[in-house]
Amino acid sequence: MNINLYLDAREVEDICNYCIENFSEEVVETIRIANDVSNNTFKFEWKWDMERTFVPYTFTKDIIWDKTPNNDEEWVFMLNRHRYWITLGQAYVLTKDEKYTKTFIRQLTHWIKNVRQVGEAEKTTWRTIEAGIRGENWVKAYSYFSNSEYINEETTRIFVESLKEHGEYLYNNYCDARKLSNWGVLESHGLLVIGLFLNDKELSEKYVQESLRRLEEQIDLQVMEDGMHWEQSPMYLNEVLHCYLDTINLCKRNNIEIPNIILEKTKKLAYANLYMKKPNHRQICQSDSDDTDLRDMLSKAAYLFEDGILKFGAYEEIDFESIWSLGYDSIKKYKDINVKCPEHVSYGFEDSGNYYMRSGWSENDNYMYFHCGTLGSGHGHADLLHISLFANGEDYLIDPGRYTYIEGNEEREYLKSCKAHNTTIVDDDEFTKINGSWGYSSVATPIKHPFISKDSYDYLEGSHLGYISKGIFTNRSLIYIKPDIWVLVDRFYGEGTHKYNQIFQFAKNVELKNEKTICKGNNGALTLHHINKLDKYIEKKIVSYHYNQMELQDKLITTLKGDGFTSILTVINSSKKESNISIEKIPIKNCNGRILEDNEAEAIKIINKENTYIIAICHNEIFKGKKLLIVDGYHIYGKVVLITKNNEGIKKEIIKY
Repeated sequence: MNINLYLDAREVEDICNYCIENFSEEVVETIRIANDVSNNTFKFEWKWDMERTFVPYTFTKDIIWDKTPNNDEEWVFMLNRHRYWITLGQAYVLTKDEKYTKTFIRQLTHWIKNVRQVGEAEKTTWRTIEAGIRGENWVKAYSYFSNSEYINEETTRIFVESLKEHGEYLYNNYCDARKLSNWGVLESHGLLVIGLFLNDKELSEKYVQESLRRLEEQIDLQVMEDGMHWEQSPMYLNEVLHCYLDTINLCKRNNIEIPNIILEKTKKLAYANLYMKKPNHRQICQSDSDDTDLRDMLSKAAYLFEDGILKFGAYEEIDFESIWSLGYDSIKKYKDINVKCPEHVSYGFEDSGNYYMRSGWSENDNYMYFHCGTLGSGHGHADLLHISLFANGEDYLIDPGRYTYIEGNEEREYLKSCKAHNTTIVDDDEFTKINGSWGYSSVATPIKHPFISKDSYDYLEGSHLGYISKGIFTNRSLIYIKPDIWVLVDRFYGEGTHKYNQIFQFAKNVELKNEKTICKGNNGALTLHHINKLDKYIEKKIVSYHYNQMELQDKLITTLKGDGFTSILTVINSSKKESNISIEKIPIKNCNGRILEDNEAEAIKIINKENTYIIAICHNEIFKGKKLLIVDGYHIYGKVVLITKNNEGIKKEIIKY
């Protein structure tokens, strides 16, 4: 056995001292959770637990490994992944208290004796994904306990025999469907860890070679060229990233050649994290994702790739989670990596249709996310043309998350639906229709457009065919005037009279005030200026920042009935206090003096303390009369034009021809 697979036994003491000196809160939390586990009390609460829980459950006698105390089968899956055994091992080396070793041995031997790979177990306790995850968790945990006097030959024997059973199970139960699933990555990574740990020449070579072959094929299929994981869920992107970072770490430590595509696409996954993270370092709750800090993932990636740009978005020093995998020497090596600012501020992932706009890279800068891409897997949500907005150091417009995976659960189906996202809906009909917890009965086709990013503005546009059966083409464009003004243009091309809704899910309470919607946060405010005459109402709807956690927050629905082509213009402004910008809709003329109709073009003038902005937007081709246009006295030509006036002069920018 290679008990030093992750850490050399000689460095464990130094790692313990480093953690006690630098991560007192994490140390206290580790010991608290280990004490609970020692009492057969389980609450899955580490930040990367895929399905977290917030209510502890205690087995008063023996653990029943296939019991679901909360009627959610995910509880059984979490129980049988054994992440908490790593916590037991860390608590043991931090405290030298053998009660944690005794708990590990008791629970391990009970599981091996009672949980057999037969019948329905392959759908509960012996799913292949759990078997793969156990590969890493078991090996890490065992290595922490390896010096204990209570780890005897019998314990080691049954541990190794069960790991071999896991290895054969993973080796023999692989199918084509796993090639495009995060499951396949988790399984293959577990097989790699088992192969390296067993240190059995025949088995190790068999498992390591096959696992790397599978991992190479999987990353080629699953990770798009822009670096996003195809399942369109940051949570599962990071589960996949974790496995590949760990693969690279283990291969480097054991002098195993790493396929180039694994190195290249793992780095792209890490860069996706860098550009997607909000100013508070957390991922958005896109699709089946939680509100999770990304810095530990970026720290591992920065260390393994010796990349100063990744370190820019990571922790300043090696964190508690990473040190247990990377080893004590990583502390100095990480410090020696020079931090570099990312090349881009805003970034468009144009293969996956994920776009991130920001005013800068500080924690106080503004950030907006926009999605117009493929649905992804069953983890994907009906979120085409959705926007999320973070400003003043806090969330304002949000994706409401996932809450649960329970089949038939109303909250689950709502949170996946169009109506839960900050998008548009026609005639109360959803453009993508949910069918149960994981399925869909129809899915809208996205149409992506080029992303334009300049120093003073960003521009993006997205469309979809979800209402083409109604004869309606749906389009949303967004002009971001940096640092704090967003012009949202919703357009519906079609005939007949229809009802159009905009949806805005807020993180905080909002109020309606004349033609404004105001959301007051802890540090400032976000104001929506509604240019059209709309019906508006607010209702309380569920928001879930973490699995099994739910609260109510304000949701705004606007309504406009339109005949033929219809546009809805919304100006969004963040400020430290209530918005003090003035906005008016102004006419556009051609050079013959004809005022253009709204279905041809519209213009808005925005005035704040420093600048006057004029935005001209052409909705359709102008074919009546001359095409040279005049807005506020300025001659222009183009589909989208931004004019900025201030003390320095006048700047005219053609955003789109």
